[in-house]
Amino acid sequence: MRNIGRNCVIDAGAVIDDSAIIADCVRIAKGAIIHANVVIAENVVIGPYCIIGEPAASWYGVFERHSFKPTKIGANSIIRSHSVIYEDVEVGKSFMTGHHVTIREDSVIGNNCSVGTFSDLQGKLRMGEFVRLHSNVHIGQLTVIENYVWIYPYVVTTNDPYPPMGNLVGSTIREYAQIATGSIIMPGMEIGRNALVGAQSLVNKSVAEERVVVGVPARDICSVRDIRDKRGMPIYPWKEHLNDFRGYPWQELNPNDSTH
Repeated sequence: MRNIGRNCVIDAGAVIDDSAIIADCVRIAKGAIIHANVVIAENVVIGPYCIIGEPAASWYGVFERHSFKPTKIGANSIIRSHSVIYEDVEVGKSFMTGHHVTIREDSVIGNNCSVGTFSDLQGKLRMGEFVRLHSNVHIGQLTVIENYVWIYPYVVTTNDPYPPMGNLVGSTIREYAQIATGSIIMPGMEIGRNALVGAQSLVNKSVAEERVVVGVPARDICSVRDIRDKRGMPIYPWKEHLNDFRGYPWQELNPNDSTH
């Protein structure tokens, strides 16, 4: 087979298009499908029954005349079983999915990101580095997520102010922000740097930097710096108080020191 690097393990039943480029030390499990114009960097694991380079809607009805746009999977990534990554998607190095993840076309995802089980990224999105999406997260088209953002289970970002008109407006989530479980972000919102959206909040107004919002609709209640743990110690902005080592760049010199 052409374009297969050294020390690769390709299980029986995997289907790889002749135009795909597979670097060294890649593992592709049974039932996986690698479509045309896919580039997989070194040390990547593609789990059972994954699809990489899934054709966009324009494929249907033209089939063999469809021109696949490039799909790139960065080095040291792990794509777990039954995940589908469409064509025209680029993910950086050390990317990781849970199971049954969908990432639609025209998406760019930076290095060291993770997307949890049953999450659905609807495409036309931009995601920075070290972004963590937990399970069952829905990210609408045109969403922009900056570096070091945490989004917890069952969060939804919406994008159509007057459905079903289709005049889509994406939201922007700034660096270090956190969106807690079950929250809904309405179209066109901006979540400020280091902001915290409380669980099950409905955000219909933009959130300022370092503010905490909660409720339906979400209301501003305090600065993140006002929050204390049970010992009375400050915990936000979380970068300044992260005690355990999670591989963030500012912790590389000393895993127990989050002040770098």
